[in-house]
Formats: sequence, structure tokens, C-alpha cells
Amino acid sequence: MTVSESRGRTWSLAVPWLVVVVAGLTVALLLAFSGAYGFLGDEMYFVVAGRHPAFGYVDQPPLTPLLSAASVALLGVSPTAVRVLPALETALIVVLVALISRDLGGSRRAQFLAAVTAAVSGYLAAGHMDTTTGLDLVAWAFILWLMVRLLAGADRRLWLVVGLTAGIGLQNKDTLLFLAAGLALGLLVARRWDVVRSVWPWAAVGIALLLWAPNLVWQAANGWPQLTMASRIAGYAADNRAQILPLLWLFTGPLLFAVSLAGSVWLLRSRDAVPWRAIGIAGPVALAFVVVTGGKAYYAIGSAAVFMAAGSIVIDRWLARGHARLKGSIFAVAAVVSGLFLAFLTLPVLPVATYAASTLPATVPDTPNQIGWPTFASTVEGVVAALPADERARAVILTNDYSEASALDLLGSGLPPVYSGHNSYWSWGPPPPRRTVVVHVGDWRPTDWSRFFVGCHDVARIDNGVGVPNGEQGKAVSVCTGLRSSWTAMWPGLRTIS
Repeated sequence: MTVSESRGRTWSLAVPWLVVVVAGLTVALLLAFSGAYGFLGDEMYFVVAGRHPAFGYVDQPPLTPLLSAASVALLGVSPTAVRVLPALETALIVVLVALISRDLGGSRRAQFLAAVTAAVSGYLAAGHMDTTTGLDLVAWAFILWLMVRLLAGADRRLWLVVGLTAGIGLQNKDTLLFLAAGLALGLLVARRWDVVRSVWPWAAVGIALLLWAPNLVWQAANGWPQLTMASRIAGYAADNRAQILPLLWLFTGPLLFAVSLAGSVWLLRSRDAVPWRAIGIAGPVALAFVVVTGGKAYYAIGSAAVFMAAGSIVIDRWLARGHARLKGSIFAVAAVVSGLFLAFLTLPVLPVATYAASTLPATVPDTPNQIGWPTFASTVEGVVAALPADERARAVILTNDYSEASALDLLGSGLPPVYSGHNSYWSWGPPPPRRTVVVHVGDWRPTDWSRFFVGCHDVARIDNGVGVPNGEQGKAVSVCTGLRSSWTAMWPGLRTIS
């Protein structure tokens, strides 16, 4: 496809039917395994946060929590309920990668190759869980597609859609700022003044800021807690940086990473890719900003969409040079092995007992942390039920972190009110004055409980029943009595942001 042909199809969503099949199979696979183990702690936290509607939270903007709470309200309390949207988001990304390939000049075969590459990549792992990352990846892919169109000469009013997408995306995760910085520098280095020489890009900036403004106002009114969160994350900068190359390799496919690598070279070096050179520059620049700031390794991984799409064109031309069957077989094997490896590593494909006996729990921490929450809630229920009636009437549950509190809020039955000093949960406290008997769950944070209570004693230990070493296994459940001060006075000392 020539640049002039691309210019005339701004809103065409036409892709080969095989791309739609790949997207559909991706959704089917994700939903099939969506309820195999259980909730991730973050997923339950988002549901509870969404039940406390606000323009922001300590650790993220409001969009994902509100959507998570809506999913549970509509479909019930289950892991599958909150994972329907992430599965659909992953399918949308598969289609968007194919669309980017098409608008970079890729043939129908290239578009199919792009869709397959995306479907068996880290996007598959991201689509299993309901986190802020899923929507963020959609926003990156959609904006990159729009930028491909704009750089090819599409109607400049398309910038308004960029602004709308960015504004909505910033209400989900502010890592889109890395993409904005990368694109700005990419346009500057590529000398694409024509793309910004109108009122429309500046209108896009205005729309994005207007949509983002409610969260910014909330952050300002609450002391900019997300900046505190960012500083805590940057405290692990060395570990974050060390994870970048392994993550890039895994995310782009253990045996298909060469597709994205070839795509990046094509965008930066090929004469055919000159119109889109700015995007080729933007991806590495966004990643460099993450490295410099010490952010988490996945913060700029959304740029992989355009490199997968560009790489599909390189692979398509490689196939066209002869021995297409042999080369196609090599690609197919690489795709299948990559997909199976990532599914084995990140999806709950094994029976729980088999998984527990393997080395996998020590490899990817998110998966073991989906196991054991119903048993966790039952253990705390047993501790509460064993309290004398007068103590039970005055009891409150205090947890070490938001995962524990959220699990008890969503899965617990017959429990006293649940509180925590962790992140946004702290904002929803403190407990009422009459609640002077405390069932404490998890490690103490801060570590010295004697600052707050006269006495505490352990009465139970969390055991998920299968021996999976996750964040809750072996943690204590304690009963504490004798408040040393009022809850209002003690509450600031119980706050933790991490």
C-alpha cells in the first residue's frame, strides 16, 4: 500500500478474516482459563476501590477500578467476571497490530503474521488479568495506529481522536506520558514539522489535558500520592532496569522476538519506512525515559505493537524471496513454541496440585498469588467466630496490605468491618471508636505493634492447603486488645504507600 492509498482509508477497519479468527481464538483461550486458579490481589483491590468512586486513588487513576467494580456488579464476584474486559482488550490489540501492519504497507499475509505475533506474545499474558496494564496497552496500540495514519498524510483532524484516546488513557495510567515524550522527540528528530503545523495537534493536547484534569485536581488535593508511589518504585530502580531486557525478550516472544527486532530496524533504516521514522525513534526514546526514571520494566512495552507490525512486513518479504513453505513452517513452529511457553509460564494451565509441585511459583509471582484466597478468607472467618460474643461485637479487622483487605471484603462472610493502612485503603479509615478488638492479618506494618496495642497474640496461620509459596502463605492472624490511643490519633502512623 502506498502512502497516498493509506491517506484515503482513515477509518477503514478492514483486516483479513484470518486476523479476526486469531483475535477470536485469543479471547476464547483467555476466557477458558480465566477462572482456573482465582483472583489476583490487585484485581480484588480494584473492585473494592471502584466501590469507593473517586477521581483518583493513591496508586492509580480511576478508570480500571470503576470498570472492575462495574464488571462484578454486572457479572458477579468471580475472577472470570473481571477478566472478560482484559480478554476483549487483548483481541482488540491483535486487530490493531494487524491494522498498523496494513497501514505501514503490509500485505494481507503480513497482517496475518502481525496478528499471530501479537497473539502469542506477552499481550496474551497481560490479557489474563484485570490490571491497569491491559487498558494501557490498548491506548498505546491505538495511538500508534493513529500516528501511523497521520504520518502517512491522513486528515489532520485525526489528531482529535489521538487527544481523546490519550485523555481517556491517562485516566487509567500515566505511563502514556512516556509515549508522548517519545513521539514528541521522534517528530523533532525526524523533522516532521508538517504533522504538527496546524491547530489540530494542539487541540489534541488540550483535549487530553481536559480529560485528565479531574485526576490531576484529585492528586493535588490529596498531596500527590502517585508521586510518592513513583518515588517508592524508583527505589527499586536497579532491579527494574535489570528486568528490561528479559521482559523485552519474553514479551515479544521467546522465539519471535526477532520479528520485533527486524521491525525496529526497518522503521529506523528502511527507505520504505521514511514516513514513519518518527515512530521508530519514539519507541526507544520512551524506553530510555523509563530507564532514566527507574520505572518498572513494562512501562513502555506498549510500543511493541508497532514493531511487531513492522516486523511482519519484513517477514512477509522474507517469505516472498523463495522457499515460502519451509520458511512459513519455521515461523509457525516459532509461534507455537512461543505461545505455549508463555501460556505455560503465565496462564493457569496446570492443575493446582501439579503447579504447586513445580518450580513455576518461584518464577512468575503473579500466578501463585492467585491461589488460596477462599481458604484465606475461611481462616479469618474461623478466628472471628472463635471470639467471645462481646469481643466479636467490638471487633474490627486490620490487614497488612490491600490484597488481604480486599479478599476479606469480597470473599469473606460474617466478618466485622475490614480496614488497612495500605494505599487507598488508608483513605477509607479509620475504624469507629467503639471497635477496640482487632483481628490483625499479615505481617505488621509498621513492625512494632506495641505502639498501638497493649497486647497481641497469634491465633492462626494462613495455609493455602497446597503448599504454594505466595505472599500470604504462613502469615499470622492475631488478636489484639487495648488500644493505646484513639483510632484517629493512631491512624496516620499506620499509613503505608507502596
